[in-house]
Amino acid sequence: MGLQLIFAVETNKTCKSDWIYIKDTIDRFYKCSANRLKLSTIYMNGKTNYRSKEKEVQSLINQYDRINNTSKVIYCIDCDNYDSKSDDKNFIDNIIKFCEEHDYECIWFCKDIESVYWGEKVSNNQKKNKAISFKKKRMIDNINEKNISVTTYKTNTSNILTILDKFIEQGTFERKGMNW
Repeated sequence: MGLQLIFAVETNKTCKSDWIYIKDTIDRFYKCSANRLKLSTIYMNGKTNYRSKEKEVQSLINQYDRINNTSKVIYCIDCDNYDSKSDDKNFIDNIIKFCEEHDYECIWFCKDIESVYWGEKVSNNQKKNKAISFKKKRMIDNINEKNISVTTYKTNTSNILTILDKFIEQGTFERKGMNW
């Protein structure tokens, strides 16, 4: 029996920047059984498109689940200005509610994925190059594990490890050395 993790990410297929950070995080902090785990990606081309991706989600689930396998969907979103703009806060609340209603998980990045991994805002036209540089220079090794293992919103933090740790119990992941 295998598990497919479907990551719905904000970026588009051309840029793929979000997936670069997420995959680097998985590779750095987890040992994965390649024959028991499949990682799939859905590019939302903006987080407001999350509802329109249900057909694509169901298609990936149907393709994989046919032979005694299961799938889990994980939406990955930026918090943006959740602390100063009520529209951003309401959006986050809505997508979390959507995930709960569909039994999906939600990974968030405060305020955005680049601020979590770089510690600063990155302009849209630099996102792809910065992500490639991050991977090439193995900067994931410099990330403080505590900052990506949180449960409440705080600038430059994420719950990515908190969410991914849930799959350890299913025997799909094993955590590499705990550096707390």
